[in-house]
Amino acid sequence: MTTTRPGIERIFSWSALDEKSRVAILVTIFLVVSIAPAVGQSIETGWQVVDSGTDADLNAAVTHGESVWAFGDSGTVLLSEDGGVLWETQTSLGDSDLIAADSFEDSMAVLASDGLVYLMVGLNADWQTLDSSRTDMRSLAVTGSESLVLVGDSGVILEYSTGTWTERTSVFDKDLNDVSFRDDLNGFAVGDEGMILATTDGGLSWDYRETPSGAEGSALVSVEYFNPYRMFAVSDSGQILYSTSVGGYEWNLREIESEEYNTSLGVSLSSLNVVSSSKILFTGEDGFLGLSLDQGLNVEDNILPEGVSTSFNDHAMFDYLVGIVVGDGGVILYTESAGENDNVGFEIPDYNNFGEFVEYADDMLLGGFIATVKVVIFGILFGFFIGVILAMMKTAPTSFKNLFEGVQLPIVKGIGGVLSVTSVVLIYTGGSRFGDLGLEGLEYIFTPVGDPEGFAMFALGIGLLALGIQFSLADLKLSGPLFKVRPLNTLATIYTDFFRNTPLIVQFFFIHFGLSLGMRLQQIFEGSFGDAGVDGLDYFFYGDRTFLSAIFTLGLNSGAYQCETIRGAIAAIPSGQMEAGRSIGLTYLGTMQLVIMPQAIRICIPPIGNEMVNLVLNSSLAMVIGYSELSRQGRLMVATTFQIFSAWGLVMISYFVVTWTLAMLLRRLEDWSRIPGLGISGGS
Repeated sequence: MTTTRPGIERIFSWSALDEKSRVAILVTIFLVVSIAPAVGQSIETGWQVVDSGTDADLNAAVTHGESVWAFGDSGTVLLSEDGGVLWETQTSLGDSDLIAADSFEDSMAVLASDGLVYLMVGLNADWQTLDSSRTDMRSLAVTGSESLVLVGDSGVILEYSTGTWTERTSVFDKDLNDVSFRDDLNGFAVGDEGMILATTDGGLSWDYRETPSGAEGSALVSVEYFNPYRMFAVSDSGQILYSTSVGGYEWNLREIESEEYNTSLGVSLSSLNVVSSSKILFTGEDGFLGLSLDQGLNVEDNILPEGVSTSFNDHAMFDYLVGIVVGDGGVILYTESAGENDNVGFEIPDYNNFGEFVEYADDMLLGGFIATVKVVIFGILFGFFIGVILAMMKTAPTSFKNLFEGVQLPIVKGIGGVLSVTSVVLIYTGGSRFGDLGLEGLEYIFTPVGDPEGFAMFALGIGLLALGIQFSLADLKLSGPLFKVRPLNTLATIYTDFFRNTPLIVQFFFIHFGLSLGMRLQQIFEGSFGDAGVDGLDYFFYGDRTFLSAIFTLGLNSGAYQCETIRGAIAAIPSGQMEAGRSIGLTYLGTMQLVIMPQAIRICIPPIGNEMVNLVLNSSLAMVIGYSELSRQGRLMVATTFQIFSAWGLVMISYFVVTWTLAMLLRRLEDWSRIPGLGISGGS
């Protein structure tokens, strides 16, 4: 009687599935559909259109005392004395386009494209005309009552003070697009190819600031020096850069949570306005207005009033709520809420209503669900790969005796002498550093933390010393106890003992924060896909450092457990099969690959499946490093809605669906791959 196994095409055949498998698939589909974005309540824009009285493109806006000014093409000047609702056209400032404006204390200045600068000292004073004699300037900052700093093409920086223009630097060749001063001394300028410059003496001298990785080729178009501890900049590709160090010596590229930890908003930004310690406004092309309430981590697209579709160029805010934004075509929008979108019908959602709770939670739950599946897939694959390698290392029969059996005894003794001398050097070098740690007695067990390099040298020296002595005393039979040591087995044992005897949560902390593994990998692989950029494939793999740390921690930990499972399956294979493979000319590795491992993997599918399910559940610990999987999203839902039962109930169901689906697939795989005649339930 011939036994026929079902083909691979039948594994996922609906007709071939049992009732439980069908139910699992239907529940999965139901959950995904149920947590898909739902139709929410109506939302109104926080902006309103006001009549500017002009159709000229407006390029800059600035507050000056109790008034707000707007400047545009062909010398257009607009003034509002009621906060930005009613506007009056003022006498034009020449015929050239007015491209930038700034104010400081009681002074205000406007830059024209022909190089003229118009300065107003005092409220409602007359304009003074200053000629910079440069037509390649792009932005300016007022640093005092009659002092200015201008930046422009090819790195040109001009400083104006008491009637005199001075070119302050000529060593920077990148176009500079914007400049911002916090006071009369401290300022920043930004430009093409990620250029960031800083001054602490009012613009007399400028120094480089290192551009964060990922923004080196970006054109930085706007910068704001908000306070000594917070500086922000944006690029024309939608990137947000920030620094929280005094003097801005260290800049970082913001990972935008609202864009699933993307590093770009995906729009061409034109300016930013930091209105409070946490609130930032953004303008951009194609009708983009953005608002962040958490320093750029989450950016909400402002809804525009009906009929408005233009590029916006600049903000002018009186405070953190009231202000305007100006754009092409003479468009001016006014807000009393920083443009924040308003929910229609109610101000505080009733999360006691389950429908409203799900309406709020569905996006968060779906994002957590996808993040969990993502880290689980890569963690399982990585852990299985490590487990197979370690299992083969643990079962490798090669010992030091096998390695040196064909080597002449004098050579073995010579190797022993070299190892002994090397070990003494390593022991002395490593051990001499321990005294600087200030440890006593049993405290020396913490040496690997205080001096990892020194401890590594010391430990390696001890091992080499033992081998060196054994090799030096070797006889023709190589019968010493250390010759029986299997080096691959020893290394694998050290690995598994370490990861199986330390808590997983501690491993998360150590790998992510201690080793900074995610950040290091991100820096190594960033941009490795070339034209795909940080928004493409390389971002999917390397854009989120918490994801990298999570898959490596889960994989390294799971691999230690899978190793023992696979090793046990290898031990269950009759030894005669290895002997038969060797007898027909196969190498040890060849026999393992073609004969032993195919059987061992099939045998260990049930326990491996159990470990994989356990890995899914252990992935919840990734929330401690900030990874936005299901458990972290559950905590965020509880913190916002206070619906403890509902939030954690949805999270539990989501985990159940993932693990049950995985278990069903593994059972199908087990049935399909079962070896006929092997085991009590095997064969048919």
